[in-house]
This record gives sequence, structure tokens and C-alpha cells, in this order.
Amino acid sequence: MTEKQIIEIGQRLSVGFDGPVIPQEFIDLVKKYKVGNVILFRRNVFSFSQLRALCADIRALIRAETGFEPFIMIDEECGRVSRLSHIACQTPCAMAIGATDDPENAFGIGRLIGQELRAAGVNFNLAPVLDCLTNPAAPHGNRCFAAEPEKTAEFGVAYLRGLQEQGVLACAKHFPGQGDTAVDSHLGLPVVDKPAEAVWQTELVSFQAAVKAGIQGIMSAHVVFPAFEKEHVPGTVSRSVITGLIREQMGFTGIILSDGMEMNAVRDMFGIPDGTRRALAAGVDVALICHSAEDAAKTCEHLYAALENGTFDAAEAEARYRHIIDCKSRLLPPEGGEEMFGSPAQRAFAARVMRDSLRLTHAPGGRPLPAVDETTVFLGVNARAETPASDNEPLDAAKECAAAFGGTRIALDGNAPDGAKKAVVFLSKHPDLDKAVAAANRLAAAGLQVLAVSMNVPVCLRGLDDGIWQAEAWQYDVLGLGALIAAFRERSL
Repeated sequence: MTEKQIIEIGQRLSVGFDGPVIPQEFIDLVKKYKVGNVILFRRNVFSFSQLRALCADIRALIRAETGFEPFIMIDEECGRVSRLSHIACQTPCAMAIGATDDPENAFGIGRLIGQELRAAGVNFNLAPVLDCLTNPAAPHGNRCFAAEPEKTAEFGVAYLRGLQEQGVLACAKHFPGQGDTAVDSHLGLPVVDKPAEAVWQTELVSFQAAVKAGIQGIMSAHVVFPAFEKEHVPGTVSRSVITGLIREQMGFTGIILSDGMEMNAVRDMFGIPDGTRRALAAGVDVALICHSAEDAAKTCEHLYAALENGTFDAAEAEARYRHIIDCKSRLLPPEGGEEMFGSPAQRAFAARVMRDSLRLTHAPGGRPLPAVDETTVFLGVNARAETPASDNEPLDAAKECAAAFGGTRIALDGNAPDGAKKAVVFLSKHPDLDKAVAAANRLAAAGLQVLAVSMNVPVCLRGLDDGIWQAEAWQYDVLGLGALIAAFRERSL
């Protein structure tokens, strides 16, 4: 392999590592294999000054070894997929933003996140999610703006414009769409088996709108779409999906990224090295290997062998490399400081959007919402990470509300104490969801006024008796709960 070919291959990968500083194994990887890009996770983020220094060190290392700026990537979507919320501004999830019915809120959240990332030195945000939640029980849930294609497109475009206005690249994901799946691709291989015409009318509407709006990145989904690929393989490794759909039919000219190549949907079928080769041969510009320098090194060696034996096209590899370098020539340096990182104004805006998203979706007989006070019992499920992509912090909403209002927290199988007149039950995607719904129905049957609150998507409210008030609060975190507590105090949902 020539030095030029090594650099060309290195530009096609984005690799993650553990910790707040660059570990030696990653330095060695860059020096030997000329890896040109990095993906960061919460495990890399401890403070603004630390993150800013880490990004500066990454840039210096990769520039010195390759001659080019790196893409420094992160998943800072909004809501539960946030690598910065523990040190910066917690933001409403996409579905909460969509529930406000105001696309300017999506623009504002995109701009806010862009300000924070640009200040920290991150130049490529792996957001927005443009999946339409056409299957209410799909794993992506509240990471989607809406179930309707047109609304998803409108809010997704507003978000990406806010982000890119700040000089941070946006990436629409997960192409062609994961909103009608029943399997999380981290864990298995999803299939969306519908006619091509139906996909164009649903899943692809938002992505086509993003392309027209000038989005600079698209991420592939590890999902089988039989309408576009005869082989039973994920779209990430399908040339008809990556090159045929994205490049030729939709006219996209930016950077195509893969989803993480360690995910079971690809790894179990091909392994990481050959899955990556197949993705790059399909037309992916940059493949993501998020966790292991060893896996990245093995992948580089596999790609070198593929170049030498002709199973990886050298001319096309060089063309994709030149395309990447051309895009990197327009990257902007960091701008701004810690004042753009979770400022009071940013936090106030995010809280206002979250508050505006809350919805009372059912009131028995149109009756007003019961007052939440010391005669209220609180119960329900706790916050949990619903997918490996989540960054949820532990949170017990029932415990927090009992402390805030002077009521009593009870277990799902517990009885209301004497004097209790009302109950608030917190619901979310959780193994105990059915138990929580049953507890709400049992307390209502015992004569309490019961309010059930979904801290996720509306599907969590299924199975409740008609005499129970029902509300949607969208996300189970401190931001969502804070908005809900404010609404309880105002008796306004």
C-alpha cells in the first residue's frame, strides 16, 4: 500500500474511543492507518473546557498525520439522545418539538445545539432524525418529529437550517427510514416490506425535503427494504439504496455516512471489516466504527487487501476520497466560548418549548384536571434507556412529584393510604408498563381521580379506562418532568 492509498482509506472511517482525552491506542491508530475522522459519545464529554480541549487535540493529531481537518462527529439530536445534556442545555425531544406545531421551535433548537457544538469544536452533528413514526411502537419513538411525512419534513428542515446556520454540518438519518420497524438495528435486522411507491410517499418525503434544503449529510439505516434491494441485506451495504436512491434518484451531493458498523444488524451478517467494505463499495463515504481501535485496525487491513485483490474499486475509492476532502475544505473553525454552552437564555428557550408541548389528550366528560396536592398519590415506572442510543439519566418521577407536592409515593402494587383522593401515574416504555396501566385502572375503580401521564409516546396510554385523565409529556427526564410539575401547579395542560 502506498502512503496515498493509506490516507485515502483512513478518510473513509470515523472511529470512537473511550475517555476525556485521546488514548494512546487511538493515537497509534491514526499514526499507522491515517484515520481521518472521530465520533464522540457521552463517555468523552465531562465539561466544556475538557471537550473544547479534546476537539483541539483531535484536530491537531489528525491534521499532523493526514494533512486534513477531521470530521468531529457527535449524536446531539435533542431529548434522550444527547451527549451534552449533563453539562449543557437539556432540549425537548423531536416529538415534543413537533407537538408544539411551530416549526420555528425546531429551528431554534437546531440553532441552540449548533451554537453549543460550534463553541466546543464539534463540526458534524448526526441529526436530525427524519424517520416518520408510522409504527407507533417502533423503537425510535420520540426521536421522530411526527408520524406524518409532511410534518416530519417541515420540522426536520427547520431543525437542520438552524444547525447549519451556526456552521455545523447536519446529517439526516436513518435513510431510507426506521419509523415503521419493529426491531432495533442495534440488536437485530429490521425489515420494512412495503411497495416502492408507498416508501416514496412516506419514508422518503422528509429526506427528499432535506436534500432540497441543502443538508450536508445523510446516514444510512441498517434496515432491509425489499422494494429497493433484491438481496436480504441492510440498506447500508446496498448499492441500489446508497448510490441508486440517495445519489442518482434524490440528487444528494453531500457526505453519506453509515450507522455504527458494530450494530448487530450488520455485524452478525458480515462482521465489521467486511460489512464496512460492503458499505463503502455501496457508495457510503464514511463508515462509523464507534467503539474499538482494534476493530478499526482490522477493517483497514481488510480494505487494503480488498484494494489489492480487486474486490474494492480503486478508482471509485479515490473519487470518494476527493469528495470527502472537498467537503472538508469548507469546514469552519470553533467559534464562541462557554457563554454559548447552556446559557440561561438557551435553557429558558428549551424549557418554554418543552412546556408548550404538553398535551391533555383525554378528560373524562370534559371535566377539568384535578388539582395535584397532598391528597395525591404518585406511582409509575422509572426512566430507563430504551435503546443503546439513549443517554437517559436515572429518574423516578413519582418520588420527585411526591416531594414537590407533599403527596405519597406508592408502589405499582400498593394501595392508596387513607385520605388519598387522587393519583398521578407515570408511564413510559418499560417492562413494567402494563403493570402501571393496570395500577391506574385499579385506583380509578377504587374511586380515586386518576391522571395517567405518558413520558414518551402516546402508545404508552393504551389500555386505560375511559374515566382516567390522560396527558402526554413526551420525555422522561428532568426537563420533561420540570415542565409537567409547572403545569400541575398552574392546573393547565
